[in-house]
Amino acid sequence: MKPYTLGAFLLSLAISGSILAKESVDNTYLNPQLIAGQTYSNVFSILRWIKAPGFDEHVGRNGGSADYAVLSSSPSEWRFSSTWRYDGLQGGQDQEALRDNGRTYCSIKLGAVDTCKPYLEASGLLYNPAIWGVPPSRIVDGMTWNVKLNQAWELGGKDGVETVTVIRVDNQRGSVTLMREGDATGFYAESDPSTIQLSHDGNMETFDVMPGRSHWKGYTTFVKGVVFSDELLVTRKDVLRAKNGKTFEATERRIMLLNAAPYPTL
Repeated sequence: MKPYTLGAFLLSLAISGSILAKESVDNTYLNPQLIAGQTYSNVFSILRWIKAPGFDEHVGRNGGSADYAVLSSSPSEWRFSSTWRYDGLQGGQDQEALRDNGRTYCSIKLGAVDTCKPYLEASGLLYNPAIWGVPPSRIVDGMTWNVKLNQAWELGGKDGVETVTVIRVDNQRGSVTLMREGDATGFYAESDPSTIQLSHDGNMETFDVMPGRSHWKGYTTFVKGVVFSDELLVTRKDVLRAKNGKTFEATERRIMLLNAAPYPTL
């Protein structure tokens, strides 16, 4: 987008936001309203970047897509069949369930006991109170609520504190755009190795990672409880310790993107 076009667009948003009255709705726009037979898809990616003075930048990416079909929907459980793929890595098919309004993920295997765990992904198909908290009964542009994330999650460490801000409520589309911003300490719950290799003058060196405090911020739009678009930028200060005991300060960041896609993607 050209700079002058972007400026005009942002100005129009500012003007319209100042003229239009704030919309208020109950929180059903954040509650999934699923029906058996519905289908959904999304595409997603995560980038990891880390830089320490004197060493080459390290960048890694992965991404893919997933398709979902709603098998059943009840107050206690949403059940899906899913097909997913991380391009260049792996793919699969599953039957799964979300319980406790999305807080708990269960892998369903016929003839076996369901395997369940807290659902601590950074994003996904639906609004997740484990990550976003329980919203007030009515929501309005500009309001906020706070969330305690005591457990490490996919893109945040333990003892996390998050503020959720309502950016926009759209009654016509049944959508809500939220901003989440927070801080936590230590390793993430997923894909956060305790060692890393960095290059210097063509030589690879292995370091132990001592994670510091992380900070995240991003926008997410939900349409009737389903994630339509989601982006999150997470930065963290690390200390890297070489085998000889020498330490280096490093900056690490993750960029996560997830968007709804036309069904099917696979």
